[in-house]
Formats: sequence, C-alpha cells, structure tokens
Amino acid sequence: MKKVTYFGLLLAVALTGLSSCSSSDDVTSDPTNTKSGESRLTLTISTPVAKTSSAKGNSFAMGSRATDIKSDPGTTAEQTINRITVGIFSHDGSTVRTIQELSSGSGIGKFTQESNSDKATATIVTSSLADKDTILVACNAPTGTFNGVQTAAQFNAKTEDIDNSLATPGGASLVDNNIPMYGSANLEADGENFKAGVNVQHQTAKVTLTSLTVAFDQNGAYKDASFTPTRIFLINVPDDLKFDTDAATGTSKLWQGYDNKDNSSTYKDYLSTSVFSNGTELKGDNTGSSYSFGPTYFFYTMPNKKTDKDGRTKLVIEGTFKSSTTDTKGTIVYYPVPLNANYTNGTAAAADGGKVFAVHANKDYQCTVTIKTKGAPNPTDDVTPQQATINVTVKPFAAATQNTVFE
Repeated sequence: MKKVTYFGLLLAVALTGLSSCSSSDDVTSDPTNTKSGESRLTLTISTPVAKTSSAKGNSFAMGSRATDIKSDPGTTAEQTINRITVGIFSHDGSTVRTIQELSSGSGIGKFTQESNSDKATATIVTSSLADKDTILVACNAPTGTFNGVQTAAQFNAKTEDIDNSLATPGGASLVDNNIPMYGSANLEADGENFKAGVNVQHQTAKVTLTSLTVAFDQNGAYKDASFTPTRIFLINVPDDLKFDTDAATGTSKLWQGYDNKDNSSTYKDYLSTSVFSNGTELKGDNTGSSYSFGPTYFFYTMPNKKTDKDGRTKLVIEGTFKSSTTDTKGTIVYYPVPLNANYTNGTAAAADGGKVFAVHANKDYQCTVTIKTKGAPNPTDDVTPQQATINVTVKPFAAATQNTVFE
C-alpha cells in the first residue's frame, strides 16, 4: 500500500569502519512543510568504526603516487563517504520513485554529521513510496552519474572510470578516501514510517604486498644469486566498474603500470611505485639477514572478470637478478603474481570458489612472495611453476592472503 503522508525513513548504511556520509539534492526548501503528494524522508546513516589501529581520529599519510603507500590507509580513510546517491524504485525495479544526491551541509537535501560521530542525518522530501520498494545506494560516485536513470537496472548499469575510482584529480596519486561503494535493500513499512538497512561494499579491490623474500637453494644453480627489487606495479587493470553486486564490467580496455614503446598509450603512473632509489639486494636461503625486502606496499585495483593469460590482473615485481657473484651487471627481470590463484602442483584454482584469476570487489589480496629462481624477461610473461596459497575472508576489503613461490 502506498504512503502519501509524512513519514520518516531510517536508512542504516552498515559498513565496518565507515567514517563520513551525506544527504540529498532535489526537493523543496522548507523543512517544516510538504506539498500535496510529497512525503518527508529522514535518513539516519550509520558509520560504525572498526576496532583497529585505524579507528576514527587517526590519519594516514599518502604517498606521492598510488602505490608508494607503505602504511595501510586503514578503514577510516577507505570507508569515508563524501557523496551518496539514493535511488528508490518500485519493488520490481521498473519504476523510479526518486533519485537524490546527498552532500554535506544543513537543511533539506543535505546531511549533517558531528565531529567524530558514527552517524549522519539528512532530511529529503520525495513523492509517495510503497512498502518493499527497492532502494539502491551508491557512495562517492561522481556528481550526475545517475542523471536520467528510470529503472533499477539502469542504476546498476552506470559505470565509473579508473581515474575517478583510483586516482586523485590529475591522476598523480592514490585516492583512498573516495572509494566507490554500493549496496541495496528494500523499504519496510513501520506504521506511517519506513525503514531500511543497507550494507554497502567497496567496488574496488585492494592488493597488499605483505612480504617479499628470496630463498635460493644453496645446493642449486642459483645458490649465489641475488635479486634487487627496483619497482612494483599492477598490470591489466580494467578501465571501469559498475554499481552492482558484481562490480566488474568486462571492459576490454586494460591499463598497465609499466611504460614502454608498446604500451605507452595504456600506461597509468598511479598503478606503479616510483623507482626505488636505494634498492635492497636480496640474497641467501632465508637463514641470513639480507633475504627479506622489508616494506609492505598497498595498492588498489579495479574488479576484473577477465581470466585469460593476457587479461588477468597481476602484481608485478621488477628488479635486477644476478646469477652469481661474478655476474656484476645483472639482468632486469619480472615476477608477475596473478591475483586470486591458488597453485597446487602447477595447477591454479580460485581461492574463493569462483573463477580462477577473477579479481573481485571488496577483497584485500594479501600477497606473500618468495623468489627461488630467475624471473621472466617481460612483465607479461609468466614464471612457472608457481605455488601460492590464498585464504579469503569476507569482510570490508576482505583479506585474501596469497603466498607465491617462484621455483
């Protein structure tokens, strides 16, 4: 049954560690009156803070480039909401009730939030709604993204490109506090009021290089070898994502974190670290003090449903490999680590039960890499066989611990 009277709607946007929020933009300006056929909608947006070192009040410095981040930005930054678009549709999604963009401020069509508060409130005025109406929420989408949307399917089909999703304006550094998020629910009638709970997820994925070590066999051909990392980057990162449960669009345009004469037109500098000015030479068999790289690096990437060799997303470690103490010059090599691949006896399987090599939204692929052999001559080549273990836990930017050994 439709309601055309005054009502309040409690909208809980539940995402562990959310830290900021929003309100709306098409409506009347008088907060005390509504026109005939209009109803008042009061939003209460919950932003619980994760009980981690990244709890509210802490700040995280960002590097000059996307992947020069050695301190985890954490949930305070990653779950910040700067803008919200609320789309309300009939239960079957075929008819739009209202599309409203919520931004910071006071009054109708805005949200207010006290300092360090876990909640934001907003008041909007809209036309009559019905019990079980579908509500879709997109966070941090560029202004105007959902203009002209008439159905829920059209809302879900809207996309955001890689520069908006991953980089600051100008594309020079990482955005960790403007990550696109999405969630959906149905309105529930509560007398003359309505309420809804919306769980939103990050639409991007996260990649964490937690450990990089060498373990050259002291009885093998490379017992005196060494590897000096010079750069770390991502390759085959899709161009866009969509605001749907399955965030991957399947786009054929892929961006690279390395630049050469063959791919300069598809290069994004924020997908790569800077070149390490004082690279650490790694050598030994895990018993000495010089086999571990040390710093942890953090990356963000777009979801990717492409799983073929030339389309899957990989974390690539570049560096100088010296085969022995007499090899004074060394050779530039690459160790490409495919994401979401668990290798057993040379055969890859998906860690999350889905399709192997597919990169999913809201996952943190935590990679532990061990090098035992010489790398590939090109970043697009594979170093096989590989052994990797990935454990996936479902939570905001769910940890997917990945251990890759290059034999």
